[in-house]
Amino acid sequence: MVAVVLAGLGLGSPGVSAVRAAGASQSNPALIAEAAAIKAEANRLAAQYRGNPQGLAEAGRTGLAAGRNDATVAEFLKLGWARRLSAALERNGALLDKGRAQQRTQAVAGVRYFASQIHLGLLHAGSGRLITVSLQAQELTAYDRGRVIVDTPVTTGRPALPTDVGPMQVLSKDAPWTMKSPWPKGSPDWYPDTPVQMVVWFTKNGEGLHDASWQPDSTLGPGSQNGPYASHGCIHLPLPAVRILFTWATIGTPVVVYPGDGSPVANQVAQQSVDALGNPTSGMRGD
Repeated sequence: MVAVVLAGLGLGSPGVSAVRAAGASQSNPALIAEAAAIKAEANRLAAQYRGNPQGLAEAGRTGLAAGRNDATVAEFLKLGWARRLSAALERNGALLDKGRAQQRTQAVAGVRYFASQIHLGLLHAGSGRLITVSLQAQELTAYDRGRVIVDTPVTTGRPALPTDVGPMQVLSKDAPWTMKSPWPKGSPDWYPDTPVQMVVWFTKNGEGLHDASWQPDSTLGPGSQNGPYASHGCIHLPLPAVRILFTWATIGTPVVVYPGDGSPVANQVAQQSVDALGNPTSGMRGD
C-alpha cells in the first residue's frame, strides 16, 4: 500500500517493496502521516465494500471525478500547491482498474485521500472566501473559511449564450436592478426589461448572480441550462440564496465557473473563456 502512495507522490513505483517504501519515508513525517492515512482508508474501504467490487469501483470513480473538479478550480485560481496533489490523484486513479482486489482498494484509498486534501486546501486558500459554480451539476457553492454558507441549484446560460468559464470575481452589486436586453428588438436573443431584486456582478459584459422570479425554483439544477428558463449568460438562483450572497460577498471575492464534468484538469481548463484578469473573451450577456 505504501508503495502505491509513494508512486502517487512521485517518489517511487508500485513495484517498490514495503521495506524500501518504509525506509524512504522514515525521514519525512509528512509522508509517514500520508501513508498512515491512506492505509487506514484502505482498511476501512476493504471492510465496507467486502463482496461488493462494483461499489468499490464506483467509489473510486466518484472520488477521482470530485478530485479533478476541485483541482480544476485550484488550477483556475493558480494555486500551485494543488498540482502535486493532482498528480498524485491521477497516478492513483490510473491504478483503479489494475491489479488484484487489494491493489485496487489501495488505489481507491489513494484517490479519496488526495481528493480530500485538494478540497480542504481549496477551502482555506486566500481569504477563505470562494464562490464556485459547476456547469455539469448546475450548482453554486459559497465557502467562508471552509464553511459552506450557500449550496444551491442554479440555471446558467443556454448553449448559444453560455456562462463564461474560468476565474472571475465579484465586481459590484445592485439592488434592485432592471435587466435590459443588449440585443435589439427583433433579435432572437432580445428580451423585455426585466426587474430583479438583487444582482452580484462577476463580469464586465453583464454576467451576474441574481434571482429570477419568472423561473420556478423546482426547475433549477442539472440540465436546466438546456431548458426554457436558461439564461443569456447570467446565473439564476433562488431569492434566499441571492440575499445571503449579496450581503456576504465582498468586492473581489473569487467566482470560479468550471465545467465540473470530472474529466482531467487539462480538459476542463481548456474550456476557459476569460482572460487572465477575468474578462470574458465572448460578447455581451444578460438576464
